Amino acid sequence: MTLNSATRLLDPFLQGALSQTGFQRVEPLAYVRQSDLAVAILSFPCRIDPRGPSCFTCHVGVRFDALEVLLRAGPIDRTRSTVMMPIHLLRENKSFTEWQFHATDDLERLRDTLMSDLIDNALPFIQRYSKLAELRRKLESATPADWFVLGPEQRLNVLAGIQYVQGDKPGALKTLDDALLERTGALPAKRLPIEAVRRRLAAAV
Repeated sequence: MTLNSATRLLDPFLQGALSQTGFQRVEPLAYVRQSDLAVAILSFPCRIDPRGPSCFTCHVGVRFDALEVLLRAGPIDRTRSTVMMPIHLLRENKSFTEWQFHATDDLERLRDTLMSDLIDNALPFIQRYSKLAELRRKLESATPADWFVLGPEQRLNVLAGIQYVQGDKPGALKTLDDALLERTGALPAKRLPIEAVRRRLAAAV
């Protein structure tokens, strides 16, 4: 089986399974739903195992359009999350697994397992972090494990964006200025993303 043929089997199966939870397809293997002030995003990376089966997993994210216009230049990518977690990191045991299939019948046998995983792990994450206050509280933690899968610079940019959206533009700029001061002399990769967001925040009305 090729990746294209696997996607052609998996996509309609997911579309049908997810319809009961209100998610709509925006592109192959990517589905969205409005959730409070955010857009919930479920994406399903798929690959072909050299031993034969097609394998897929799930990424669970939320996107805040009010933040995205500050964090990134250009039009908003409907399938890009502001924060995201692989579903296995939301499980209690954090064990990485993939769902495997060869044919449509295999997918149907996976339906209950897949939906239980989404209901038990993905949907609570979405419900909690569709609220900016909860997202901010998590990102203000000093523990990197609390920053979803964001790097240090990404985390500070999102945190500053939240401060701005919540009405604290001076505080948002200070967050970024302090970060840049800490990175004096650092490699461009550590400074340029913060500088870009600071320019957008400074120019925002």
